[in-house]
Amino acid sequence: MVSLIFALLAAAQLGLAVAAVRYWRRAPGWLTVVPALVSAALVWDNGVIALGDPLGAGPLLEALSVPRFALHALLTPLLVLWALAAADHAGVSGARRGPVRAVATALTALLTGAGVHHDILGLTLRAEHWGGALRYVNDSTSPVGPLPAVLTGLIVLAAGIVLWRRTGFGRLALTSAVMVVASGAAAKVPPLGNAAEVVLIAGVLLTVRAFLPRPGARDRAAGDGSALTL
Repeated sequence: MVSLIFALLAAAQLGLAVAAVRYWRRAPGWLTVVPALVSAALVWDNGVIALGDPLGAGPLLEALSVPRFALHALLTPLLVLWALAAADHAGVSGARRGPVRAVATALTALLTGAGVHHDILGLTLRAEHWGGALRYVNDSTSPVGPLPAVLTGLIVLAAGIVLWRRTGFGRLALTSAVMVVASGAAAKVPPLGNAAEVVLIAGVLLTVRAFLPRPGARDRAAGDGSALTL
């Protein structure tokens, strides 16, 4: 039953990934490419967990599980830069300031480095059953743990609150709050965390749809020298 839940979550993420790619094809940039990459990684994450029980513990499932952790470590922190791009597209003036961009870039690099240390260099896989589902978890002794993902979620939540206060668009704040709250329970109930990721990516794509330049707007912006650069 739990494996079926993860399969449904993988299907939901696949639908979001397809939508994200469509947005990226319309307007390439940080605002669209990051959701496309993250949602695609989450399709793999949920799909491998869904296949865990049918495949059983062993070299194949272990090999399929390694990218789950690598993709999380490398892609999740990019949501920090995405949050900055979203604020920029929404017209938040501070998002274009040099110090703000420098801090966002440094945070992204720091969180990526921490994730690489824990989930790639320190990866120690252990098979674990939960509710009938079989998955590999990282049994690393590194103190970093889920800290990069938690901090990234808090940054996206902060960006969502800024958008809510500045523009009245509150969906990112709501969906990222769901993600932050659910992450606390995910250690004991894993599907909650994965379901909350679906909610978060849905909120991210709603934000993209709300602030993505309309067809023709990019050309007009380029003509008057005001094109967005993030």
